[in-house]
Amino acid sequence: GELMARSFEQMGYLAESAPWRNFYLTGALELRQGPPDKGIPSSALLDMLQHTPIERFLEAMAANLDGPKAADSRLKINLVFSDLGESYVLQLGNGVLHHHAAAPAADANATLRLTKPFFLKMMTGGAGAKELLLSDETQIEGSTLDLGRFFALLNKAPGNFPIVTR
Repeated sequence: GELMARSFEQMGYLAESAPWRNFYLTGALELRQGPPDKGIPSSALLDMLQHTPIERFLEAMAANLDGPKAADSRLKINLVFSDLGESYVLQLGNGVLHHHAAAPAADANATLRLTKPFFLKMMTGGAGAKELLLSDETQIEGSTLDLGRFFALLNKAPGNFPIVTR
């Protein structure tokens, strides 16, 4: 308990590397107070996220894919950002999600046209299926059902995890 927390604290003060210093001091805090109950809400990071390239969000979507649940699904989704003039093709197969910047694929299951602010609301939990269907910032072509199946295969990371305790 406290002895290990003090050890971590001292190692943090001695660490020359900022990431290691952060790790040790966070570990000392966790040993004293316990792991966090919840993570920082994504909505609190909205200003920073507005400057984040779309590719980073697509990488996060791929990392949050429920691979076993998606193992038998084959879907192709076009994401078209009407305000940015960018489009991406997302391809799901063998439990893996790939994306690339490209013109919308003609053989896609669905095409979702949306704005980046609305996409950020979706990614941070501020907009769900109802908003997706009813918003004037979105337009869906193709199978709404396939688009819903696609989003249902994505898990949301809890945002909190212990650093040194279990």
